[in-house]
Amino acid sequence: MVKMELLNNGLNLMGEFCHANKLDAPGVHVRQRSDWRIASACAYYRPVAIAICPARCSAIGTAHRAWSYPGYVIDKTPYGVIQHELGHHVDHTLSERKGSYGGDFSIKLRQLSGEPKLTNYCPNDWEWFAEMFRLFVTNSDLLKALRPRLFEQLRERFKPVVDRPWREVLKDAPERTIAMAQKKVEAA
Repeated sequence: MVKMELLNNGLNLMGEFCHANKLDAPGVHVRQRSDWRIASACAYYRPVAIAICPARCSAIGTAHRAWSYPGYVIDKTPYGVIQHELGHHVDHTLSERKGSYGGDFSIKLRQLSGEPKLTNYCPNDWEWFAEMFRLFVTNSDLLKALRPRLFEQLRERFKPVVDRPWREVLKDAPERTIAMAQKKVEAA
């Protein structure tokens, strides 16, 4: 799948999730690589819009150290990145005290759940939440298996739209991705 197709699928999923949960969807500004000025990121959220440069996002990983896959724990493709940024939008929208791209909603959920980070991209509570939320949107069953307390807290507030068994969501993933997901589930 090419990056623009992944982005379009991600935008469709974001719209479906927002509609099902009566959330206002953020605006999305798609940028070309030549217009992108942030070397360290492929997207960012600032109230109330997402900026994304699909060319800077990861492709689907199939070998070596590339593990990114839609609906997997690691998903830096445009599909997953847009849901990660949606997580910042949800955090900011539902927070009473707000910062530049998040707020106290994520901080409270992390304290209540006590769940460890999902990926290494979690320098703060806002990123911790956005990574968890991304998986909740793209593969809720996998989040349930890996972080059950947080899953239940999110499930109390939101209706998942990808609510199939995690193996079914990842059925077309490389075998190594499915095997690693199984290993993570067994370790959780």
